[in-house]
Amino acid sequence: MELYSYDCMRIEPSQQLPLHKQDTWELIYIVTGKGMRILGDSQTGFSEGELAFIPPNIPHQWSFDPYHLDQDGMVCYVTLTFRTEFVDRFMSTFPELTERLEALKSTTSVLSFDDETTRKIGDLLTKMQYEDNIERMPYIFRLFLLMTSDKSRPHVIGNPVSRDRTTQRVNKIKEYTTSHYSRSITIDMIAEHVGMNRSSFCTFFKKATGQTYITYLNKLRVDRACFLLRQDRFTVTEVCNMVGFNDVPYFNRCFKNFRGISPKEYMEGSVTNRQIIKAKKPTPMRPKKL
Repeated sequence: MELYSYDCMRIEPSQQLPLHKQDTWELIYIVTGKGMRILGDSQTGFSEGELAFIPPNIPHQWSFDPYHLDQDGMVCYVTLTFRTEFVDRFMSTFPELTERLEALKSTTSVLSFDDETTRKIGDLLTKMQYEDNIERMPYIFRLFLLMTSDKSRPHVIGNPVSRDRTTQRVNKIKEYTTSHYSRSITIDMIAEHVGMNRSSFCTFFKKATGQTYITYLNKLRVDRACFLLRQDRFTVTEVCNMVGFNDVPYFNRCFKNFRGISPKEYMEGSVTNRQIIKAKKPTPMRPKKL
């Protein structure tokens, strides 16, 4: 039985894992790629340079956007997984770390850290790909110190999923929607996916989440559209089709309803802001950090 394992993965977005959980701890750092993630009871967007520390038995999934890849059409992330026994061995070897590592073992929610700690952890994780298992041990020691430091300022980005049937069903709906939002999804399709009829599904989802399924789906699509519009690589019509609307007037209405402005205004504002920032950087009298 391996006490820990390390992987640096470069894959196509279609090769990403479905929603899953394991009995080990996992530290994951996104090198290249953006998209949506499920971490326990949380569903949020993510981008490169982000980090998550996931306790055992918390369901998680990273759905990478197929439009944000490296030059070879890949996404990249690194993971360090380890068993609780591995932490116990560290404590027996370095008893002065017992209090800090016991606190780490007591973690029950998915954590991330402040920007500086995240950057340092990311640097260590990426450098570990050039070492063998023995040579990685000093890196892991340093990672434990960083994660348990008083300066790391950990914050919760996902909680354990409740085991009641309602929560499980809602998570199943969200998982399906996250994976298929760019395609045509009907109420009948998603209701069948969770074993309900149309009427029961609509009543269930509204009661469980406080919003209709169409509202939830459209908001998710608009959130993904914002990301694509900021790239300044696609037209409004192309983005409309990429996120599953397939009707530009309806896309415009939904977008303005959630964002207060039209997709075109949003795109033009994002491009203008980037141009202003770029224009300021070479000015010698301005500080380097804007």
